[in-house]
Amino acid sequence: MLEIFRIPPNLTNELINFSNQQNCYLLNQLDNLKLELQNYIGIYALYYRGTHYLYQCISRANQNYCCLPIYIGKAVPSGRRTGLNTSNQNLYSRLKEHRNSIKQGNGIEIDEFMFKVIAMEIDLVSWGESLMIRHFQPVWNQIIDGFGNHDPGSGRYQQRRSVWDLLHPGRKWADRLTNFTPLNPTALASQINVLCQASGQRLGCFKNENEL
Repeated sequence: MLEIFRIPPNLTNELINFSNQQNCYLLNQLDNLKLELQNYIGIYALYYRGTHYLYQCISRANQNYCCLPIYIGKAVPSGRRTGLNTSNQNLYSRLKEHRNSIKQGNGIEIDEFMFKVIAMEIDLVSWGESLMIRHFQPVWNQIIDGFGNHDPGSGRYQQRRSVWDLLHPGRKWADRLTNFTPLNPTALASQINVLCQASGQRLGCFKNENEL
């Protein structure tokens, strides 16, 4: 039987601890950080603190500080071998794309979101993103798919419309996607709440609350 190389536990813990130490910024002030963020690749996390009924638990988890991400993604161009980056695929450009999606999406507002970034060497980015998603279990990664999708282009609009675009319609290209399965809002709300409570309690997001 083949031996399996596994990521050393101390490296995993170091990434989580490093993430927890990073500053959290308002998404509506993203442009203030453009000059710095456009020079780096890595991982980013979005945090929700709004009033949408599906995300009430997530909003509570983030009332005091950025504790439970709603989405985790990566910014990494092909072919680069360093954390410093001058291409169009960088932390600023990816967060700008997400800011535009949120602006267009129904039921959510830019000023309800905050974000963190973790600048990384390119060889670590995909590993780091997977680890962070497994650790934090963000709802827009685990249950509500499609937030990070792009326009598939002309002639490909027979593809399935994502759950995210059904919940938050408004992206013009997504509205052209004719194939979709109707949602069950009650079941979806239950799934989100169960995941949020489990993740929030495990991460200590509710340690000062008596709500759960």
